Amino acid sequence: MKINRENYVAQLRLHNEKALEFFIMEHGERLASIIKKHLFTLPHLHQECLVDTITAIWNHIGDFQHTNEFANWVGSVARYRCLEFLRAHQKEATIAWLIEKEIAEEKEVMVSCLNPQEQELFYRFYVGESFEGQPKGTPDVAYHTMYQLLNRIDTDIFEYEKEYLPQEEKERLCQQLQAALKEKKRRFFLRKYFGLSFHKAAFMNC
Repeated sequence: MKINRENYVAQLRLHNEKALEFFIMEHGERLASIIKKHLFTLPHLHQECLVDTITAIWNHIGDFQHTNEFANWVGSVARYRCLEFLRAHQKEATIAWLIEKEIAEEKEVMVSCLNPQEQELFYRFYVGESFEGQPKGTPDVAYHTMYQLLNRIDTDIFEYEKEYLPQEEKERLCQQLQAALKEKKRRFFLRKYFGLSFHKAAFMNC
């Protein structure tokens, strides 16, 4: 099947690696721009965050809802991954107060378009609280992961100027992600194999 703008999102949902390549060619430069803007205090992490963002989109594509623009959701995921990187690498920043300010401002911007219940969920997801621990009286909100909630955050990826990525860099990104996906599949099959072997051994010892 030929991958194009009309079908690449559907094919991403099917985890078609050709669609992943198309996605990188289509959105890689905008994602790089978002990351450069929000991780300006951590330039050595731009590449790592870009790979992490694309991997998160690949892994959580099932949480994207068609009621939202796909590019908007992609932009929201990128901003959230930047926020996670800022938090995780805060001690590496050369100007600590500046990164603290960036974290506070970014959280405020991301929740500004959410209703109060959704804002509470955002902060609880952010600090890793369990959804099941929802306070009594809070309306039932159908968001079970942060990536579902990100559909409600108003971030247009096209607001950001493209940060030019050479063709070789895009191709290298594709190869890097494909290698990671193959390794993930290999680990899955090994776990499955060893799990079955263990089960058989336990059965034979009964």
